[in-house]
Amino acid sequence: MTLAPGAVVGGRYELLERIAEGGMSTVYRARHTADGAVVALKILRDQYGQDHEFVERFSREARAAQTLAHPNVVRVLESGRDGDVYFIAMEYVEGEDLKVHLRRVGRMEPGDAERIALAVCEALDYAHGQGIVHRDIKPQNILLGSTGHVKVADFGIARALSAVTITQAGTVLGTVQYLSPEQARGGGVGRASDIYALGVVLYEMLTRRLPFAGDSPIAIALMHLHDAPPSPRAIEPSVPRRLEGIVLKAMAKRSEHRYQSAREMAQDLAGVTSQWTEVLTDDGTTRMFDVPAAAGSPRRRRLVRLAVAASLALATGLWTGWQVVNAYLNVPEVEMPRLVGRTTTQAGEIARQAGLVLDVSERAYSPTVAPDIILTQDQPPGKRVKQGRRVGVVVSLGPQLVAVPDLAQRTLQEAQLALDSARLRLGPLREGYDEAVKAGAVIRQSPPAGSSVPADSTVTLTISRGPAQVEMPSLIGRTLADARRLLDERSLIVTHVRTVASSQVEPGLVMEQTPAPGTRVRPGQSAITITVSARPGEESAPPSAPVITAEPQPVESPRPEPTPRVTPRPSPLPRGEPGAPAAQPTSPSAPAGTLRRTRVQVVVPEGPGTQEVRIVVIDESGVRTIYKAPHTPGDRVEQIVGTRGYTIIQVYIDQRLVQEIRP
Repeated sequence: MTLAPGAVVGGRYELLERIAEGGMSTVYRARHTADGAVVALKILRDQYGQDHEFVERFSREARAAQTLAHPNVVRVLESGRDGDVYFIAMEYVEGEDLKVHLRRVGRMEPGDAERIALAVCEALDYAHGQGIVHRDIKPQNILLGSTGHVKVADFGIARALSAVTITQAGTVLGTVQYLSPEQARGGGVGRASDIYALGVVLYEMLTRRLPFAGDSPIAIALMHLHDAPPSPRAIEPSVPRRLEGIVLKAMAKRSEHRYQSAREMAQDLAGVTSQWTEVLTDDGTTRMFDVPAAAGSPRRRRLVRLAVAASLALATGLWTGWQVVNAYLNVPEVEMPRLVGRTTTQAGEIARQAGLVLDVSERAYSPTVAPDIILTQDQPPGKRVKQGRRVGVVVSLGPQLVAVPDLAQRTLQEAQLALDSARLRLGPLREGYDEAVKAGAVIRQSPPAGSSVPADSTVTLTISRGPAQVEMPSLIGRTLADARRLLDERSLIVTHVRTVASSQVEPGLVMEQTPAPGTRVRPGQSAITITVSARPGEESAPPSAPVITAEPQPVESPRPEPTPRVTPRPSPLPRGEPGAPAAQPTSPSAPAGTLRRTRVQVVVPEGPGTQEVRIVVIDESGVRTIYKAPHTPGDRVEQIVGTRGYTIIQVYIDQRLVQEIRP
């Protein structure tokens, strides 16, 4: 079915205009043909519609969301299917989403941010009471009606999406800025995850900044796992201390340290309670906020009573302390012996002979000291101390051993998160062909799964490049985006795209391809050329979708990456006959450290204004952004990318991941 204004979906919804587009679906404003009511119609993308397990879960979650009826929840009217098109009809909210609002007005006044967060809390409290967790709270899912009403959309839909994969481009990692630590490590997701995400949204409303930003989704996910968010008041001093406390409590790393329900957070936002005054840190200590109390208030009276009781306790303590000090001053002194490096048995005997008492105050892991050996002592050797004193020591547990997780058939991003959670490091990456394991997933690992190794050890992975040879799919008659998706599934990379004017073929469709359909080709080593149709005279117009090509380059010797070439508004697709076949890259089974050079070209698609192009590289050197700049439609960005070892090249346009290239 061709989805365009005027098309009718499900026999009853006429599409009026496209109003939003995400990694999972496209949303249209539509009219119900029976009664003329305007609805928002969410259409699933093709790749999800072809996954039967996902479709079944999606339909089930959509039906569950239909049971929700709350003033702050976007109502789901129905879900259905029209041929290969899956859709959800929802209440249409006249207005804009919170993300668009923040881009338009900038930082929000504390009162407005508090009002919106309180409305979202009420929606979450209702949904949680019905057993439904949102899983994807973000500004794009918070709608602001033209009358100021706040509504939350997409309840339950993220649950179906998370069943597919957490690393699929444009899905969960597409909104990783709002991901809770337990979601980032692949753990269970519950009500506390929604509260964490709302804390991030409130942070963004108050400061117009996200707490964590990085070059890639994986880098941001790791920040959610380990880094403390910067203080909102340090960024924007006008943020009330109370709202800062609410944000920090909602964003606690451990779920048990957050608000235990959306209702608790709502009560703090409304000023009914003050749980925000205590924020538990990750090590279990408590950070207290000073809260001024009005004279004569119950809180002030409580403080006065506590002060009187503390004064009495202090007086009693001083009297008792004087007696203890008097006795202590009359105790003889002895010299503190050296206990570090001794076993606990030896140290205990040495301390006893010196008239001291050994006190094992802590046991700690050490990568260099054997178990049961003293690591530190609380008093230095040779110091004069009172006889009978307890000597605190820290005893080694030896190297900490951790279990190596099973990484087989996981993507590199999933493997990185699993290793980080297990306190292990990603070691050298190798590559190999495999008939059963899809490209980009782990074939084997060393050490093997279940092994016990010291913490911070490295794990070497072998990443699949897919089958040694794959069959070239038929691309004729498909759109450029659809052709690119089919090639990506087979780890094939487009090396040349050219445009041919045609009045017989609809613009934007593939007319020719090389190699021909059915040809057996090697992933990453075959030059692939496709020819796309264009209207006569429009060959120079910007393409409707990004055009991305990648071509292996000869490696002569390591040299710095050159400055990218940018040509404003050329023909969107290279024309003319393709050049000689691409130079053969290094063997995919070569050891880690192999140098690669890849020429990446990006043609910026049509759009209302400038669009940011960003190229991110992930290889054994880490994650880094090698190019980032704004461009107008039709600009062509060319970058020679130098990498080492297993490589992923990600191309983003306006913060949206468009394509991953594994050369």
